[in-house]
Amino acid sequence: MIEVVASMARGPVLMAGEMMDCLITFTNPMSHLEMLAWASAQIHCQFHASENRVALPVQGNKQDVQAGSDTVLIPSRGERGQCMLDTPPKILFCDLRLDPGESKTYSYSEMVPVDGPPSFRGQAVKYVYKLTIGCQRVNSPIKLLRVPFRVLVLQGLPEPPFPQDEEVSPSNPFLEEEEASHRDGRPLERALDTMVNTSRRCP
Repeated sequence: MIEVVASMARGPVLMAGEMMDCLITFTNPMSHLEMLAWASAQIHCQFHASENRVALPVQGNKQDVQAGSDTVLIPSRGERGQCMLDTPPKILFCDLRLDPGESKTYSYSEMVPVDGPPSFRGQAVKYVYKLTIGCQRVNSPIKLLRVPFRVLVLQGLPEPPFPQDEEVSPSNPFLEEEEASHRDGRPLERALDTMVNTSRRCP
């Protein structure tokens, strides 16, 4: 048995277009050597609708021939609803060996897709985002760890960074110009600057 822990650097709430940074730690709590063939991580969004409230079009009987295999990585395996989008999987490692009590940490970075819906949990429909971590022993089924997180979508957010004027420039005079430019390029900071700037102009 191997314990897997995922820690998101910016917390469980992200904006569309923002970079997700996550540290994934694999620990061997057993008293003998443990080995994993590989591990990967990817983001996917799952859509679910209540059949009593929403009339969905009838799906055909077409199925992926690989869907029934336990050795094929499918991030939405076993979940209800439809997978609306998923990012390409990124390999974390291959042929990992962990001695008793040993831990190894790997970093995962991925931009949250900008063309997906925002997170939503209603009585009729749900849109749920998850970070799916898959790992496998040799000749064994794939095991999945799903970490839910929320995605916010802000419509009308300007693409280029704001100009460095008095209204939107950082108020900290000790903030280096390079760091300030990097800050203005992040979707979350641009959204906050947009709201602050709008509130200043409102009477």
